[in-house]
Amino acid sequence: MFSEKLEALIPDLRAYARLLCKDVIRADDLVQNTCLKAWQNRADFDPAKGALRGWLFRILRNDFYQQRRSDTRIEYREQEELENELVAASSLEPRSNLSRMLQAVESLKRVQKEAFLLVVAAGFTYEEAAEVLECSAGTVKSRVSRARDIAMGRFHSENWLPEVTMSKTSPIDELHIALNQIHRRYSAA
Repeated sequence: MFSEKLEALIPDLRAYARLLCKDVIRADDLVQNTCLKAWQNRADFDPAKGALRGWLFRILRNDFYQQRRSDTRIEYREQEELENELVAASSLEPRSNLSRMLQAVESLKRVQKEAFLLVVAAGFTYEEAAEVLECSAGTVKSRVSRARDIAMGRFHSENWLPEVTMSKTSPIDELHIALNQIHRRYSAA
C-alpha cells in the first residue's frame, strides 16, 4: 500500500532533508511538503520507472532547491548560527576528527557533496542516487570517487586544518576507517 511505503521512508527523507537544510525545523517542513506532494501525485508514480524511494528523494531535492531559489532575498538564521559566526575562532580547543571530516565534506562542490551524501551517508546504490540526481550511474560513481579523494585529502592535509590526536576510537574514527577501506577497495579495482 502506498501510504505504508511512504511512511516507512519518512526517516530516510528526514535524514536527507537535515543534511541539505542543516536546520531541523526547515527539514521537517520539507519532508512534510514532500509527503504531501507525493500523496497528491501518487497516481503519477510508476514503479516500472523506478523505486518509490528515488521518486520521493527527487521530490524532496527539487523542493529544497525551489525553496532556496525563492529564499535568495530572505535569509533565515538561527540565533545559535549567528552567534557561531560572530564569535572569533579560538585555538584553545583542537578540532575533532568529526569536525575535520564534516568540514572536508562540506567544502566539496555541490554536485560532489550530493552524490557523496546519498551514496556514503544515506546508503543509496549508484543507480538509486543517479535516479535522484537525474544523471547516469557512471556520473555518480565519478562524483563520489572524486568527493572521497578530495575529502580524504583535506582530512589528512596538515595545511587545511590543524591536526588532532585522539586518545580513543570515536564514531568518526570508525567512519574514517570505513571510508579508507572503501577508498582502498575502489582504488584497487
